[in-house]
Amino acid sequence: MNTLKKLTLSFVFACLCGSAVAEMTVPKKENLPVLLPEERHKTVCPRIYSLLTRAHYKIINVDDKFADNVLDRLMSFLDYTHSLYTQPEVDAIYGDKQSILSSINQCNLSYPFEIYNQNIKKRYQKYEFLLNNLKEDLDLTAEGHIELNRSKAPYVADEAALKDLWLRELRNDFESQLLNGKERKEVTKRLKNRYIASMRRISQITSEDVFSVFENAFATAIDPHTNYFGPVESENFNDDLNLSLEGIGAVLSQDDEFTVIEQILPGSPAEKSKQLKPKDRIISVKQKDGRFEEIIGWRLTEVVKKIKGKKGTKVTLEIERDEGSMTKNFTVEIVRDKIRLQDKEAKSKVYNAYDGKKIGVITISSFYTDLHQNVKRELAKLKAENVDGVIVDLRNNGGGLLPEAVYTTGLFITAGPVVLVRDLNSNEIPYEDEDGAFEYVGPLVVLINRLSASSSEIMAAALQDYGRALVVGDTSFGKGTVQQSRPLSRLYDMATQDYGSVHYTIAKFYRINGGSTQLRGVEPDIVLPSILDVTELGEKYEPNALKWDKISKIDYSRYGDPVLYKEQLSANSVKRMAKDPLFAIIKAEHERYDEFTKKNVLPLNFAKREAMFKEDQNFALKNANDRLQHMGKEPIKALKDLPNNFEFEDPILLETVNIAADYVQLQQKKNIGSEGNAS
Repeated sequence: MNTLKKLTLSFVFACLCGSAVAEMTVPKKENLPVLLPEERHKTVCPRIYSLLTRAHYKIINVDDKFADNVLDRLMSFLDYTHSLYTQPEVDAIYGDKQSILSSINQCNLSYPFEIYNQNIKKRYQKYEFLLNNLKEDLDLTAEGHIELNRSKAPYVADEAALKDLWLRELRNDFESQLLNGKERKEVTKRLKNRYIASMRRISQITSEDVFSVFENAFATAIDPHTNYFGPVESENFNDDLNLSLEGIGAVLSQDDEFTVIEQILPGSPAEKSKQLKPKDRIISVKQKDGRFEEIIGWRLTEVVKKIKGKKGTKVTLEIERDEGSMTKNFTVEIVRDKIRLQDKEAKSKVYNAYDGKKIGVITISSFYTDLHQNVKRELAKLKAENVDGVIVDLRNNGGGLLPEAVYTTGLFITAGPVVLVRDLNSNEIPYEDEDGAFEYVGPLVVLINRLSASSSEIMAAALQDYGRALVVGDTSFGKGTVQQSRPLSRLYDMATQDYGSVHYTIAKFYRINGGSTQLRGVEPDIVLPSILDVTELGEKYEPNALKWDKISKIDYSRYGDPVLYKEQLSANSVKRMAKDPLFAIIKAEHERYDEFTKKNVLPLNFAKREAMFKEDQNFALKNANDRLQHMGKEPIKALKDLPNNFEFEDPILLETVNIAADYVQLQQKKNIGSEGNAS
């Protein structure tokens, strides 16, 4: 995930949907804005520079290399798909490093504003071209292809090559709509309105937008979790921290011209819908009794205005999912509600393993206030059920409160350090469990995946280092840094003046063994296949992520060594998965997706495209029916017959239950053997 491209506003809000909208007028080229820095930017810019160069965890050298990095981030936001600029134009921008350095060091903002004003004209030119070439009888028979991901593709050589690329994009947009059941007349109208809407958004860009893009290019050139928030974004960010918004509970970001769902918050209406997932693109939005509005090309702050709403009100979303021939569109109606992480409390359930052993599973979706008390309650329930072992499920848990990670880890150890925090002055501070008591002493398994991050990684790493738990699943996200927010306004400023805020990195997390969770995450003892698309998912894929390092370990005593059982447990698991049809489906889906993404091209001949689409639909239908058969349910005739909120079995969790049962059995054998030797 490119952080500049995805200037993520981590808000708790609603979402969007659509169909065709009313006829719109095309903005005139002569009415495009020519933007200049505002007076307030003369105050804000030096404050950002001072704060980030003095208080950030990372030492920053603002030199030619850093200027290139800033330009990388800037161009990533302005032209992520490499479809607006020619190579000579890009070379000219990179050739003027001194102007970029002057913009950073002296806050001479004329050059970034010059680049952005040029970008406005280029975006307008592209959409004008698309509109002029859009027609109901668009020829889709010619051969050709389009790249699925152009973020790393070379820039084209000249204007003629740009226009050829735009024509291919037009055909791709047209064919995607046809494959999702739209007639040519409707496709033409939808695309026309989409392109005009994008042009209208271009004409409404403000100086603050330009300033925000440049300052975030500077901030994310330092590290991916450092950002400038303007007054509006800052207010929304604070609302998110306070969990005080009413909406659907989705974290959104901007990916080129699309609004993308980054995260579904636990306990939220978005999660309860069972229809949305990360990487879904939001196409349009309809309020209750209102018209559908295309939001492609809108600024994220404008999208936020559409999706915020009062508790109890409805919003309908049109979602676009997947890429290429696998792209599909569907709508979701959601009722907004008050969002609080506590709405998704830790919960437990007892499962019967293949050998009859009872395994308790505690699902923790986030580290909210008083989580440890809820986990303590669930442990008491499981102990009353006489479970043989416990699994703590931390999948998709993006973190939360650090103290709760410490307290919750402390339920499974007597006392001791849980995590080390190192600040920019190299002070190393241990966070410790101090209660001196266990809440659960039996066999323990921790289940993680690529979306387990931050506090989840702290807990999993500590229990792994203590030898207290067997860690199962996929390598975690790898976010081992600590951020804080600081307003840019000062006491002596005018009371009415809001200068926004800066969110920046101030420290790093370290395991008690001295290693960092940064980049590497937590590696499981037993690896299970991922059901997520983990392509470029994780901290190591973030531009300018802080490096992994280690410090001296802190004194702690291990409780055991689950790795002693690793070989046998892995062998047992591999045998079971080889016979399990659900894992065969997962493997087939991964292989098909990998083959598709490695090619990175999609045919533009519609007959070939349609054949691919039908093949993908048949493949997905077969897999869905195989899953339904495994659950003892009737097959479906078409994918649309399956309710959007239908939940299939969770093969990863079920296999983890069986691994836990094996783990219990091996520990019991060891204990019996130890007793025999002692006698």
